Amino acid sequence: MDRKFLKKLAIVFGALLVIYLITIPRQKGVDVDELVQNVVFGFSDNDVHHIEIYKETEEEPARVLISKTEEQWRIPSHFNAKGNQSKIDKLLKDILEMTGRIRSKDPKHLETYKITDTQGIHLILKDQGEKPLANLIIGKRADDANTGFVRFSGFDKVYAVDKNLLSTLSVYGDVDTLTVLKQNIWVDLQAVDKKSDDYAELALISKGKNVHIRKVDKTKEETIDDSTVTRQVKEWVLVKNNREIDLDQKKVNDFFRDVGKIRATEVVDRISNSLMQMNKVNQYGLGRPAHYIIFQKADGTKENVLFGKMYEKDKGYYMQTQEDGLVYKVTKYNFDKVVKWVEDLPENTK
Repeated sequence: MDRKFLKKLAIVFGALLVIYLITIPRQKGVDVDELVQNVVFGFSDNDVHHIEIYKETEEEPARVLISKTEEQWRIPSHFNAKGNQSKIDKLLKDILEMTGRIRSKDPKHLETYKITDTQGIHLILKDQGEKPLANLIIGKRADDANTGFVRFSGFDKVYAVDKNLLSTLSVYGDVDTLTVLKQNIWVDLQAVDKKSDDYAELALISKGKNVHIRKVDKTKEETIDDSTVTRQVKEWVLVKNNREIDLDQKKVNDFFRDVGKIRATEVVDRISNSLMQMNKVNQYGLGRPAHYIIFQKADGTKENVLFGKMYEKDKGYYMQTQEDGLVYKVTKYNFDKVVKWVEDLPENTK
């Protein structure tokens, strides 16, 4: 085989190789926007200290403010009431676990999803220094009850996501015509939540009658392996006429369950220690309460719970927790569960 032929063969082979390389199918590049992805990322729920929820209206924007102070969530937009931890945790969990894919990038479609700045609900998460971590806008309700539409403020991309944030916010009407955001859903209605281990004395007063209990050290004898041993325990006793009377400790636990755990139906106000607030004190019948509870710690610190007048006949009473000034509504059933112990507990002495 001569050299000329080999040269021609090499040229033909080279041409065929070029044609093959030009015509070979290419793998398309991955379009990230088409993938299902986490929508909000870069921080954890522990980084969030402030949450702002608002909706533009013709008047003042409807707004809910939620802030964390020393690990306690509070609602500054609603009397600075205690926040509902489980409700707030769910909101943060839904946001941070939310995944979705881009449904639209065209600004002309924002109105279709009711997700313009004025139509949608704004949801801003901020860190301890109130620097924004995420600034979302929530659009209309999706056909699937477990999904929704969101975008980031200042951007046109609309995400179809796997979380219904409207439901988490307890918004069930049309988002674009919404004018009020519910405040009370974010409030912890466990108005009184005391543990007996944290207190040294407790007094319950109701219409001139009272029951006063105190925690004291007791020496108890026990038989273990045919041997008698003594141990020091703390027990609650009834204090009456300067005498300490032994009580049935199981009944004391029942007493604390009713008196130390009082659930309300709503927060209606907050009263500070200012003289300017005296009208509120009288309005709720808290000036000279006929019914109240005093919880006292070992260092002498007192935490008072006052019951005021009925907010509606046979429905319930106003109640104030003086440590934070909050005024609640408490049902007559829960009120009766507390005051009955003025008569019942003294009957359970040993």
